[in-house]
Amino acid sequence: MKIYLYFLLFLFINCQSQIIDKNALPQKEIQFEDKYHYPFTLSPKDFVIINSQEKMDEIFKIIHKKNKGNRLSPIPTVIENETYIIIKPHLKNSNDVSIDKISLINNTLYIKVTEFDNPDFQKTSRVSPNILLKLLGNINFTNIITQY
Repeated sequence: MKIYLYFLLFLFINCQSQIIDKNALPQKEIQFEDKYHYPFTLSPKDFVIINSQEKMDEIFKIIHKKNKGNRLSPIPTVIENETYIIIKPHLKNSNDVSIDKISLINNTLYIKVTEFDNPDFQKTSRVSPNILLKLLGNINFTNIITQY
């Protein structure tokens, strides 16, 4: 019986050491600029990586068609050591979010957001905003996780 208990304790200790803590993984905080929030859909995907001027021009064709008003938004220039992305965080209790922090862990981009009511959007709107972000640096990732 004593040997059995020692064996169980040994298994428990070894299994505990296999648990991966996300905070223990090496993370890199990413510098960014929050460029603009659009109250309409730019892509059916949850996120879009814009890594060429052609792709940026395609996105802004959609923006110019859907934007109301006489002035067209200026099209950003895609240069080296910058990565543009469009994200669509899901809304819970507001009509927009602000981006607090972006970090990279392995190949996943973690985006920390805070909900708020944007006076530029309809108060009752629950359409996820399409947010254009400029990441400073050549950032490679395959997944995005939004944290509230």
